[in-house]
Amino acid sequence: MSFKIAAWSANNPFPVVINAASASHDRSAKALIEGLARRQKATGKESYLIHTSGTSILGDHPYTGMPQDQEIWSDEKDNIFEMEKNYPERYGQRVTDVTVVETGLSLGVKTYIVVPPTIYGQGGGPFSTLSQQVPNLARLARKRGFAAVIESGKGIRNHIHIADLSVFYGLLFRAVIEQKTWLPSGPEAVFFVESGEHTWLQVSQGIADAMQKSGLLATNEVKSISLKQAAAEITGDNESLAEITLASNSRARADFARNRLGWSTLRGLDDFLNHFDAEIAAMLGELRG
Repeated sequence: MSFKIAAWSANNPFPVVINAASASHDRSAKALIEGLARRQKATGKESYLIHTSGTSILGDHPYTGMPQDQEIWSDEKDNIFEMEKNYPERYGQRVTDVTVVETGLSLGVKTYIVVPPTIYGQGGGPFSTLSQQVPNLARLARKRGFAAVIESGKGIRNHIHIADLSVFYGLLFRAVIEQKTWLPSGPEAVFFVESGEHTWLQVSQGIADAMQKSGLLATNEVKSISLKQAAAEITGDNESLAEITLASNSRARADFARNRLGWSTLRGLDDFLNHFDAEIAAMLGELRG
């Protein structure tokens, strides 16, 4: 598989590849860069990789470790790459990010990492049109007959509408193609994109309200379940993964996007809190099946 990816990357006619596949598959990301290095050598023209990660790279362990609810990361002020490289816990997305940067440096391919948080809104592309966190919790609610929140649900996380995220990719793509002098790459090019913050309890309540309106739940009451229970039903008993992706604090600021790319959004917390009806409506066929 890695050989096929590298071969495709080497022979593709475009100078920029956007990797929007698994953020935790380091071998695929490495193969893309290896192929781009071959393309670069064959054509004599620079090739670039824009890799998609996620803010679970910042996720803490509020219930099994030390909560970090006051930690807010900036992509202009903090060295995100060094944090990932030296983080004491192995986590797939961090491993892949480090692989992307180090492979790019070793092969002379410029890399850029985009780190979105919870993505909401329905996409219009040919592949997956929904994100992960809300659908996973909606499926759990349908299975249990009530909307669940893991432990207290106090963890804080950022969000971004898919349309705003798409605008960010467009601005970054243009900057990469034009190779703006102010655009960093490699270790300094780890970029957040967010439009606000929510708690996990707000997510569960939004799901409960929307599913009750749709007749999928008898009540909009949210009940707490343990981390162990959530892991058993969502992440194959992987409690660490459940905690990081569905219960943690993961807070960032998209300073580079706002200050350098000229990116902005008019969507805030209210837009996020009001999107659950549409998200559940998009899942009705699955949830009623």
